[in-house]
Amino acid sequence: MSNTNQINGSSSEFATFGAIHLNNTNLEKSALFWTDIVGMKLKKSSGKTAEFGTETQTLVVVHETAKTHFQKGYSGLYHFAIHAPNEPEFARMLNRLIVHNYTFSPTDHTASKSLYLDDPDGINVEFTLETPERFKRVITEGGLKMEGTDGIIRSASERLDLNNIMKALKDKDVNNPISNDSYLGHLHLYVDNVKNSNVFYKQIGYIESNYLPQYMFADLGAGGNYTHRLAINSWHGMNRPLVPIESAGMKHFQINYNSKKKLNQALHNVSVHEEDNGYWVKDPTGNTLILKLA
Repeated sequence: MSNTNQINGSSSEFATFGAIHLNNTNLEKSALFWTDIVGMKLKKSSGKTAEFGTETQTLVVVHETAKTHFQKGYSGLYHFAIHAPNEPEFARMLNRLIVHNYTFSPTDHTASKSLYLDDPDGINVEFTLETPERFKRVITEGGLKMEGTDGIIRSASERLDLNNIMKALKDKDVNNPISNDSYLGHLHLYVDNVKNSNVFYKQIGYIESNYLPQYMFADLGAGGNYTHRLAINSWHGMNRPLVPIESAGMKHFQINYNSKKKLNQALHNVSVHEEDNGYWVKDPTGNTLILKLA
């Protein structure tokens, strides 16, 4: 399965993500993580800021502005995901973690295959391979479950078969960077109120996929087959304040709209502050995002 067209925007999706900006405590440690463990290239470094990504695009920008590691129990970032364009590239992501003996959690969500790991400050990062062709529906009775197109009902977070993933590995050289076709494919946020945040993200164009208030969870898509582009939950507790500014976490993220019409529709529905690099918005929780034309 290939998702190469996601980088510049699939014809069926109205928007993609730009780079995510993070607050970290130590730029040197962050640089080692993003280059050695994740396999990105250091694209630019200036003072207390560094940009990481592929040869062709910046995916993560790190700012050494935090004084404490990631603090749990607050609203803000839950995790964000770097998506592999195909199975061999996902296997390379896995192989790099194994070679470096880096702790991770392998999870099969049916609609995707995932590897979860923490950066040096405790910010959770996910490596993802989209597999929407395996997914049929979500089952909410008696706990969250996934029914696959094979008819089998599984846990929403089944353990991923790593041996099967490694069968696709072709390039074993961990010094080679991640594919240029890798991309920031989804974002998962802690919010103070799922209902209010779900309404907000629909106002800026996202399409509701699952709205499960009984599980304090919702996710939304951008018009393509993979409908988990933006997810929100209140598993950390309802009405929790935004993470303190001195804590490691997300500074802001960016949404690139593929058409001026879609961007204008979003801008019409929310309060924005225009700057040279786009339109700055805060969601109901206080998370900061930039809306702009791709």
